[in-house]
Amino acid sequence: METTFEISLNMKTLKGLETYASFYLGSDQKFAKTIFDMMKGEREIKENSVISMDLTKRQRGIPYPVSILYCNWAHLAYNTQIITKEIFKELNLEQKRLL
Repeated sequence: METTFEISLNMKTLKGLETYASFYLGSDQKFAKTIFDMMKGEREIKENSVISMDLTKRQRGIPYPVSILYCNWAHLAYNTQIITKEIFKELNLEQKRLL
């Protein structure tokens, strides 16, 4: 089974930490790390941290946390744009390579 990477979006609620979205990044560790390094946020948790974004590696279906960012609303919007833009570019480059 191959190793894959994803970025999960999490929100602190009254019930605890809830994952409400996830971006599948594929199996290229360098690509996943490059995207995560472009994102904005804080590495250290603060008392008022509500949103977090996790880079996770999955091996044999088991998630392994790689890195985490604590985000505000502006970080979340920016990071979502970055992830979407970079995935779009990668998918289109991949298709060009196949032609």
